[in-house]
Amino acid sequence: MCGIFGYIGGDNSHQEVKLGLERLAYRGYDSAGIVSIVNNKFEENKCLGHPEELLDSDIKSNLSIGHNRWATHGEPSVLNAHPHFSNDKKIALVHNGIIENYCEINKFLKKNGFSFYSDTDTELIPNLIQHYMKNLDIVDATIAAMNHIRGAYAMVFVHIDYPNQINVARLGSPVCLGRSDSGSICISSDTNSLPLSTKEVMTIDDGKLVIANSDGNIIVKNLEGNTLEHKFETASIKKEKNYEIGDFSHFLEKEIYEQPIYLRNALSGRVNLDKGLIKLSGISDYIEDILNAEDIIYTGCGSAYYAACIGAQAMESIARKRVRAMSAGELKYYNPVMNEKTVLIAISQSGETADTIGCIKMAKNHGVTTLGVINVVNSTISRMVDAGVYIRAGEEVSVASTKSVTNQIVTMLSLAILVGSKKDLSILRYESLISELHSLPNIIDTILTEDNKIQRIAKKYANYNNVLCIGRGYLKHVAKEAALKIKELSYIHAEGYSAAELKHGPLALIDKSVPTLALITSGPMEEKMLSNIREIKSRGGKVIGIVNSDVSKETKKVLDDIIEIPSCSNKMLNSLTFLVPCQLLSYYLARENGHHIDRPRNLAKSVTVE
Repeated sequence: MCGIFGYIGGDNSHQEVKLGLERLAYRGYDSAGIVSIVNNKFEENKCLGHPEELLDSDIKSNLSIGHNRWATHGEPSVLNAHPHFSNDKKIALVHNGIIENYCEINKFLKKNGFSFYSDTDTELIPNLIQHYMKNLDIVDATIAAMNHIRGAYAMVFVHIDYPNQINVARLGSPVCLGRSDSGSICISSDTNSLPLSTKEVMTIDDGKLVIANSDGNIIVKNLEGNTLEHKFETASIKKEKNYEIGDFSHFLEKEIYEQPIYLRNALSGRVNLDKGLIKLSGISDYIEDILNAEDIIYTGCGSAYYAACIGAQAMESIARKRVRAMSAGELKYYNPVMNEKTVLIAISQSGETADTIGCIKMAKNHGVTTLGVINVVNSTISRMVDAGVYIRAGEEVSVASTKSVTNQIVTMLSLAILVGSKKDLSILRYESLISELHSLPNIIDTILTEDNKIQRIAKKYANYNNVLCIGRGYLKHVAKEAALKIKELSYIHAEGYSAAELKHGPLALIDKSVPTLALITSGPMEEKMLSNIREIKSRGGKVIGIVNSDVSKETKKVLDDIIEIPSCSNKMLNSLTFLVPCQLLSYYLARENGHHIDRPRNLAKSVTVE
């Protein structure tokens, strides 16, 4: 989850690293730090908080490394900020990951006379390399340290005795190397954070050590110490032109309001209204695998998992395939039944989610067909899966996912409809679904005009400490996503449930201090939801209803507050139309409570460690 950036070349490496860390700030902002080699000494620049808090510096150095921290071992502090140093003060190192055998290595190093100044697991690594350098050169000592460590890491370090060399190692956490025409080399946790001047990129694979020199020489070694061939690819760094906050108060607000634009982007060339067809080129060669699959598993983490649940339900309902959805963090250790007749569909905005990557690795060991639904081009997952679909959500700055979730869902709904059209889905229903998919951006444009009403409701409920979110069918997943957004943005405790579960436990929470957010559609489930609302009201609970415009007057009458949205004839598409007002409500609750909306406490955008 932490961000790593390194630079070798020229004499402006410190500023290049600072700029790189600011581009990587979504990966962590508990603390930040840069170390440069100047006249055979380390020059430090560290701060608590976002990398924009780092002091401006006129340090001139051809070699610097830096880090944005998301705390795992040890509280956020300048003392715990990276880079960390070896006892002999010759090694400075930054690290993204977790050392799982921390206690073992800590005891081992203490027995060998080492001491520690921080609370981090990272500080062990430079000292472990120093220990092995008593008898080995820097390369073999690093490989020995890599073999000693259990866990996940991307680490970059420099050594005072090697002032023109930067060393990079990876196991499980993403890191890449970019090279410009001038010969300068950048190391980063994310390809898209590399400078636009980058012409070539090399993605560093698991279990590899890369040594890069200022003369442009690159050496790649494996854990056995063998030298490997390596190759660069032409850089295709995607930076959205002028992606600035504009007239919005927060990036989250901007990203909610630009969802119709990016939904149109996701549908363009894929959902063709004139020709009445859906085409997903990225996975077109694997539609038969889905049709012939005995088992289809959808997986993801956080918001991507709730999107996966909606995608799975659509695939089963429309395409009549046996489907299940599981959280990636559980699936990885579940020992599921998988074989060549299984298809795994992995959903991730960043394409770097550690648990989801673990699931793909496990699935491949069982001969499973793996497909990705991802946003970031050239990410780890995009390279691992057999095929995939990019969701085209553009850059998403805010930690809380909004437009990426809507685009994940619309992509998976499109896939379900496409697969269904190859089975028993009638032409009439197929064309109707295509028409409704095509109309979604306009419907969401209309919903966004209700923002003032939603803001007034948020003001009314901002001081409550708990919220219950309920729905039925597809909307039970939206209720869970709504609860997640309320928690991560406003820090109000929220729980999402199927309304069918209300009498099986959650009703015990209801009193006048616990309002309920109820997601209600017209049709067979409306009466069921109305009964649930009456049960809540009879116990003193207030109810905010997000409702289709065609729900009954009786339902509207019993609600304390109403957010009314346009109706969709196909209930599957309500998963998108109901999601947007939930996002707005969460945003305005957070704004009323004065929280840092784009960077909620304790969270990072990309979860690259378990």
